[in-house]
Amino acid sequence: VMKRMVYILISIAGVVLAIIISTGCNHILDNNEKQLCGVSLSQNHMEYDRCFSFFLRQEEGKVLFDAQVHIDDEPYSIIIEGLEVDSECFEQLAALDKEQGITENVMKYRSKPALGTPADKTVVTTTVYFADNTDKSAKSSVYDEELYQFFQSLAMKYKDQSVAVMSAE
Repeated sequence: VMKRMVYILISIAGVVLAIIISTGCNHILDNNEKQLCGVSLSQNHMEYDRCFSFFLRQEEGKVLFDAQVHIDDEPYSIIIEGLEVDSECFEQLAALDKEQGITENVMKYRSKPALGTPADKTVVTTTVYFADNTDKSAKSSVYDEELYQFFQSLAMKYKDQSVAVMSAE
């Protein structure tokens, strides 16, 4: 009777582990120790002025920011590459991440088969980067408005340090 109980418990543990792995919940087991060190948000669109790309990260003790975005009220696009910004910017991003559950949502993402997807479909990609040199991306057709607004305001704050200004016309 005792041997049978051990076999039953081992079988149940195996089934539970298989369910956790197959449902993509393995991030619960290993994500608790991951330290966020960057977030990027980008959108590809068939119209240039609707495309954007942002990346804020901690790297070698610095906080660096990249942006390529067309601001609706401006006649040009802002392009920033590897600009060192205040460390407070990353603290704000980390607070937004906790408030909006950005990392949590990306970690839950599971890709779906894209049968019959139009080639010009708008694709939004959110990627989170961790201190252990791993990252995880999630693709969708919409972006997190709060995250976009954070990045857009950061681009506007540093637009005078833009490496290039491209006319959107």
